[in-house]
Amino acid sequence: EESRQVKAVSFVHRMEARKLPMSKTRPKSEGKVVGKAAQAFNVPNGPKANYVGYIMGNLTLPPKGIKDAESVGSCAQVFTVVSCQPMAVEVAFSDPEDESDDGVFRPETAQRFLLQKGDLFRIPPGNSYRLCNHSKIEEAFLTWTIIRPVNVAMLQQQLQQDEQPSEDDEES
Repeated sequence: EESRQVKAVSFVHRMEARKLPMSKTRPKSEGKVVGKAAQAFNVPNGPKANYVGYIMGNLTLPPKGIKDAESVGSCAQVFTVVSCQPMAVEVAFSDPEDESDDGVFRPETAQRFLLQKGDLFRIPPGNSYRLCNHSKIEEAFLTWTIIRPVNVAMLQQQLQQDEQPSEDDEES
């Protein structure tokens, strides 16, 4: 029997944080401060669509730092605010009910919420979001999880195979 090592713990001091890109359309008045993100886990969907895949990591936004708008595509994303100045982290995201926007972030119609330590939020599939740390003195630290969509075709095929009578069933 072959054993396989599975990564079950990711230590923050061993994770490699990378500077986030800055949008070319960001107004000069918002400055040039961006955050850093690090990936902890990248788990693919189950081989028989028996579980969804996910990617987990963390995000640090320095004072006045911005994570420019990004679409989550067909995935869903969940965040937890671990630390920040109270009511200083703003999440803005597209209207989850508006399917006509194709996941494009529109600042003029975005829903906005101010968050504090312990708050959680999610970005539904097909939406885009933007994060901003309004604090002038305290960095914000968040964790995130990207949840991959289930491969529907694979799941349907697996369900059909499970419904097929086995040879043992036919003999009884």
